[in-house]
Amino acid sequence: MESMAVRAIVFDLYGVLGLNNWQEFKQAHFGSRPEDWEQLRALGQRVDAGKATDIELVQAVANETGETIMTVRDQFERTVPNEPMLDYIAASLHGHYKLGLLSNASSDVLGDIFSPKEVAMFDQITTSYHVGLTKPDPRIFLLLTNRLGIEPEQCLFIDDKETNVAAAQELGFQTIQYETVSQTKQAIEEIVAR
Repeated sequence: MESMAVRAIVFDLYGVLGLNNWQEFKQAHFGSRPEDWEQLRALGQRVDAGKATDIELVQAVANETGETIMTVRDQFERTVPNEPMLDYIAASLHGHYKLGLLSNASSDVLGDIFSPKEVAMFDQITTSYHVGLTKPDPRIFLLLTNRLGIEPEQCLFIDDKETNVAAAQELGFQTIQYETVSQTKQAIEEIVAR
């Protein structure tokens, strides 16, 4: 089956447009204890959907790792913009495609991470905090495409997590699993050139 032309490009926040130390922290503490992480991940999903507080999650992670609450909170909160990726979006994609941001986020964090000009590049921003759904739930992906006024097949979705990429593919999205800025730029350009 031939893929449809891309009309919209949707980016994940954490691990793609915003970078922090959470993945390294998680690997250091739970890489050899995946069963312990699964319980915390379930709590994290509840936080992202607005059904538990981030304080509960921070406390649970601190209890499980022996780290201080301040150290754990710092892993979550010190997110910096992925400037090379944002520069590429501004120079090459903005104005040519509908742009979206789809994130599991436990609060309204965009203004803390991005400038107003960076936020304004996105035609649609959908976060779990605002809609009560989290990736990889298919409903959050379809809510975003509905808001963008496109079919899933017309959307290119970029995320660093394999489970979210797989969920989007199941719905017909064209996808890229983010690893680096250069790998992602090359993959975007190959897909949109089809």
